[in-house]
Amino acid sequence: MNFVGQLYVKRATDDSVRHLPDYIRGAGSSVINNSGRTARVYAKDNYTASQVCVGREGGTIADLRSYGMNDATHSLKNNDTPCGA
Repeated sequence: MNFVGQLYVKRATDDSVRHLPDYIRGAGSSVINNSGRTARVYAKDNYTASQVCVGREGGTIADLRSYGMNDATHSLKNNDTPCGA
């Protein structure tokens, strides 16, 4: 929460992750997106269940609790689809 704790770095050019590494799965509570692509964090593996979209170029979410997703980060999708589309 508030960008402290275990760091997970993912380059947007590396494509998406169906199953986040065990050390970050279910432990993510904040997100920073410094890429030119949007990042969608999902509550379950394989891009299922609830999701939150983080805008490109410095988009942040300091506390995933406000989205009902605190400590519920299981997969990550990077793409060029804008948030809200």
